[in-house]
Amino acid sequence: MAPPFPWTYPYQEDGPRLGAVVLRPIVPIIAIGTETAPPALALVDSGCEHVLAAPWLAASAGVDPDDGHRSLELGIGGETLLVRFVDLTLRLHSPGGRDDHVEWRTEVGFVSHWRPTWPMLAGQVGFLDRFTVTMSRHAQRLAIEDWSDFDRRFGMPPVD
Repeated sequence: MAPPFPWTYPYQEDGPRLGAVVLRPIVPIIAIGTETAPPALALVDSGCEHVLAAPWLAASAGVDPDDGHRSLELGIGGETLLVRFVDLTLRLHSPGGRDDHVEWRTEVGFVSHWRPTWPMLAGQVGFLDRFTVTMSRHAQRLAIEDWSDFDRRFGMPPVD
């Protein structure tokens, strides 16, 4: 059983870029297929439509994205790349190294030529549609809450 939300995670350093350290909203996620992959740090990316991952995570999760799964070409980092999607279970662990976690099933896209610093991007479909996410550059933290918390807080019903 997961402890009550919110869970907060510190931003992680990425860089330096142009002489300055860049801070990123990062969460630990485990991908589960026929095997359980080791924990991977995922950049929470509101500009990314999907959950995307490095090819080594597919192998660690015991899945082969080339086995006739759905694929499409996406613009990533100024290039158009083929992304192959596999249905996996993702597990978000609570902060502080506790064993508490939440799991959900979603489609994860694998890119053969992975370039991002982090092994996973947690995007709109598959992550941000599962949780209410608040990012604070001032606090240098990311907060994860139940998906319905936004609706309760702001009085806005979900859009179908």
